[in-house]
Amino acid sequence: MIKEFPLDFARFKKISRPNQCLALPSGFQAAQTPDLQSGVFQASIDQVREAWLEIARSQSRVSDIREGDGQIEAVQRTALVGFPDWITAMPVDLGEGKASICVFSRSKYGIRDMGVNEKRVRLWLSLLAQKLPLAG
Repeated sequence: MIKEFPLDFARFKKISRPNQCLALPSGFQAAQTPDLQSGVFQASIDQVREAWLEIARSQSRVSDIREGDGQIEAVQRTALVGFPDWITAMPVDLGEGKASICVFSRSKYGIRDMGVNEKRVRLWLSLLAQKLPLAG
């Protein structure tokens, strides 16, 4: 597990490596510009958290899922060598029955990841959108 847990999504900045991906809700006040926008769901923060946990648990090579201070962190190992990638997520209450999620996925080793972290975040967000209705 990583040392920076929980992760301060509003203040942290990514290091200059292409082996990471950050998704934030539109309008989320952060020091870092996100790589992707996470969706807005017609759901409670608890529903987003539970759906995210289901997604993390359903993925291959995922282990070491932990929760703390409103965040969820999982480790997913690479298919070929088994290197760990960390995925930290924080559901966010947007009010009026809407919620979203901040996600930061990154590789522990290496510099390049052939887009694996971005593909993971896109996939997990897509799966989340299948579980929860998107807000209109």
